[in-house]
Amino acid sequence: MTVELQALGVDDSQCSVRSLDTDAVFRLGRAPQNDWVVNWDRLISREHAQMRWHEGKLQVRCMDKATNPVIINGESFRELKIDVGGEFLIGATKFRLVGDIDPSKSDDMDMSEDEPMAGLQTYQSDELSEFQFSDPVRQMDMLARLPKMISGSTTDEALAGMLVDVLLETIPAGVATAVMRYDGDLSQSLENPLASGFDPSKPAMMRVATREDYEGRFKPSRRMVSSALQTGKSVMHIWDGEEGNGQFTVSGSLDWAFCTPIVADNEGGWCLYVSGQGSENSGVFIDEDVLKGDLRFVELVAQFIGSIRHVRLLEEQKTQLSSFFSPRIMDSLLGKSSTSLEPAQQDISVLFCDVRGFSRKSELLKDDLFQLLATVKKALGLMANGIVESDGAIADFQGDAALGFWGWPMPLPDGPVPACRAALNIVDAFENKLNCDGMLDGFSVGIGIAHGVAIAGEIGTDKQAKIGVFGPVVNQGSRYEGLTKQFGVPICIDETTADYVEQFMPKDEARVRRMARIRPAGMDTPLTVYELLPALKNDPTVSDELITKYEEGINAVLDGKWGDAVELLSEFRDYDGPTKFVMSQMELTNFEPPADWDGAFRLTKK
Repeated sequence: MTVELQALGVDDSQCSVRSLDTDAVFRLGRAPQNDWVVNWDRLISREHAQMRWHEGKLQVRCMDKATNPVIINGESFRELKIDVGGEFLIGATKFRLVGDIDPSKSDDMDMSEDEPMAGLQTYQSDELSEFQFSDPVRQMDMLARLPKMISGSTTDEALAGMLVDVLLETIPAGVATAVMRYDGDLSQSLENPLASGFDPSKPAMMRVATREDYEGRFKPSRRMVSSALQTGKSVMHIWDGEEGNGQFTVSGSLDWAFCTPIVADNEGGWCLYVSGQGSENSGVFIDEDVLKGDLRFVELVAQFIGSIRHVRLLEEQKTQLSSFFSPRIMDSLLGKSSTSLEPAQQDISVLFCDVRGFSRKSELLKDDLFQLLATVKKALGLMANGIVESDGAIADFQGDAALGFWGWPMPLPDGPVPACRAALNIVDAFENKLNCDGMLDGFSVGIGIAHGVAIAGEIGTDKQAKIGVFGPVVNQGSRYEGLTKQFGVPICIDETTADYVEQFMPKDEARVRRMARIRPAGMDTPLTVYELLPALKNDPTVSDELITKYEEGINAVLDGKWGDAVELLSEFRDYDGPTKFVMSQMELTNFEPPADWDGAFRLTKK
């Protein structure tokens, strides 16, 4: 294997390359004696670092007198190991480790061209719930240990390296594992891969692990990875052993594989990939139900990693506990052991809040980015205050959006009621824009609330606390937030939350309106969507009479009596968002219910 270390300065002329010999030790600096000279960067010391190529990694150790550390992904190190393909900074100089890797240990996805996708199976999480873990004791123990293991993985590369070993350790039938990271806006890249240049065989980062006795060359399937990323679902393929039918993997000694995506829209995504031996044709039979149980376990790991990676995007000032919790909750935590913040499964209410009008504001302030940043901070501040003042916790900030939750570390005595109070306060704050000096003019918010079982807790070190929450209810809350655009209302809530509001919140504080029953794009299970409204005195545009008559119209829609529904709803369609939505959905079929009508409108886009 030929390996080189490249040094690249800020100018094209500032370039140097050194070939690496196994176990040879050398020093890097502006003026090291008889070693590698990089003399254009004043931030590199005269003798800055000692390096050694050993067992497939570059060992780097800063000299005691070296002023500046080695930087990887914004983190500082004095001593570390670098894999082939890795990059690091010293001063203003980028160092890149490149080489021709032994094919039997390659991390590159060497895949054949596109072929038909016959035999590929896709699964949603709920479809796998009936299958048992193949090694439940080991796998549940690993899930319990994941938080501490993740907290020790300070970079994506370290996290991926840990994950491939975890998957290999906990999937008994697995022979080879891979973890891949893709950067950029995957939704756009996958929509038009030719125009975007997206190639699933070229991830931004990839780590692979195989069992010691495996002698083949492991190459993940490009088509399986692409299908998983495009659908957002886990995929599985079991080969039948016939010649020419290996369209999903060209590793001849492997008999099955599955791939689970972790997609984060414009933040890129990850894939967890496991392949192994065992099929009827290979003579070693592996029950397909066993593989589905293993896939169920990998999906749990993927959900965990997806949530944790969101938390890692939080700014440093938002990682302190005081930024996440209200004073009342902080007081309850003082004096308790650190275990009080460990992840736990609870009844959780989640609130997604997204700013509307940000794109327009960005266009107006494109020449004054500091002012744009100030408006974003002001908007996030209103959201955060609404959540924390209602005794919620901040789980994440994503650009101009926030995720809050209730139910951990303190239980929910009154369910999602605090989340509803927070939502109403946030909407009121954006509508009134008090003490905002015009900074939030043109802004509004969309909020989604859902309630259900989830896992929440602390991920981090002694100096930093990052609070995360994950589970199906988190995705559901995000989906309800997206529905506010289609219904034209500020707040959408699920049926469980609506029940709590009607039971525990007086009408002079909050009201609810059942808006419609829908099947969101990509889902088969219908959802009943409710609007959360303030008291009539705070929003007289939506009268109690309108709500009553609207719900009569919705009952007619559900019963398939669309003629009656049109008559009941027509007087509101010019100014009421939910009425416009329902009328537009009925209009798609000329105001006649489909032959298979079951009360739910099927949406074609998110």
